[in-house]
Amino acid sequence: MKIGLLAYHAACNFGATLQLLSTYMFLKKNGHQPIILNWVAKDLEELYKNSVPKAQYACQKKVRQSIWHETELVHNNEEIVRIIKEEELEAVIIGSDAVAQHHPFLERLTFPCRTIVGVQGTTSDTQYPNPFWATWLSDLSQPIPVALISVSNQDSAFRLIPRATRKAMDKSIACYSYVSVRDSWTQQMFAYLTGGKCIPPITPDPVFAFNQNAASLLPEKSELTKRYQLPEKYILLSFLPTAHPSVSQDWIDEFSVIAKTNGIECFLLPFSHNASFGRQPHTINLPLSPLEWYALIKYSQGYVGNNMHPIVVSLHNNIPFFSFDNYGTPHLNGLYVNEASSKIKHILEAGGFTEQRTGLTSRWSKAPHPKEVFRKLQMFDHAKCLSFADSQLNCYNRMMTDVMKHIAP
Repeated sequence: MKIGLLAYHAACNFGATLQLLSTYMFLKKNGHQPIILNWVAKDLEELYKNSVPKAQYACQKKVRQSIWHETELVHNNEEIVRIIKEEELEAVIIGSDAVAQHHPFLERLTFPCRTIVGVQGTTSDTQYPNPFWATWLSDLSQPIPVALISVSNQDSAFRLIPRATRKAMDKSIACYSYVSVRDSWTQQMFAYLTGGKCIPPITPDPVFAFNQNAASLLPEKSELTKRYQLPEKYILLSFLPTAHPSVSQDWIDEFSVIAKTNGIECFLLPFSHNASFGRQPHTINLPLSPLEWYALIKYSQGYVGNNMHPIVVSLHNNIPFFSFDNYGTPHLNGLYVNEASSKIKHILEAGGFTEQRTGLTSRWSKAPHPKEVFRKLQMFDHAKCLSFADSQLNCYNRMMTDVMKHIAP
């Protein structure tokens, strides 16, 4: 079966590449012919050019084009319809990732700011309507089944969406053959938009099945050890270099001393768009392949830092971690953050790992002491992690079985 995949395939983002690659390899292993729909909104394409290091973008583009098949680049619904016809696609799977976003005007108001009140900008991929909502489906002469898998609304304040937009989104949702979401906040959004008609199941991020689907693509530990001069034991630190980082340089220094006393070196792990906050003698630099990024976590003794996918990779590989959770809905220009929409919080509550997380609920949130974070890595419950990872893999496989039942002719 020829199946188109539509997600953030061109994003300079390690997690975005890995979750799509996991789905791609699952379909390929199960006898299907997956094809990446190479849609990138023009304004998003421009954002990539201006905000991503050129060497890193070129690295990720080279990696992805070497391991999967992409269509030609398209920018709008009309071109997507043409590609679907030319490729003779029989179904389309959208996701996983934050492909179910809509950030209404009231959500994007910021106060206080330099101009007293401001409006945060967006790109068209984060606003309804766009191709992630299958707005091209009605233009097909012969409609095909479309599935949403493990999607997220990326902290969207969905209760602020105007009524007319809600009605249009409800109609779009009704056109899907299958829907599942990645977290409870997104599940609540679909229920709200459809008046309770669509309450999708919560299903795992496809990275929870990466070893099953795509482990053969990973570099060996010996290869990484030689390339990055890795010791036998190392911990990865990765903090977003924002105006208000999760920790201070003193925090990083003290944690590194504690780790070294216990025979473990600390390395700074970059994000796909820039380096980690902080200074360390050992630093992994960009450009960095998404597969190497995954493997660096897989072979480590622990991960400490921001973002969701490092936590998913850690859980999937039974690696101790501590999350400085940077997700949630900000208020008063970030002075207060509502954690209810945090994807990390949802995952760790489901797995029983809330003690491995601290929420950044305000600009003045205080980081746990380095000794406490290191202790939590040392006391990590490996048996519970193995059990949770296994349950997530089983749930993922059930989801993909259900998807194929809904889209297969």
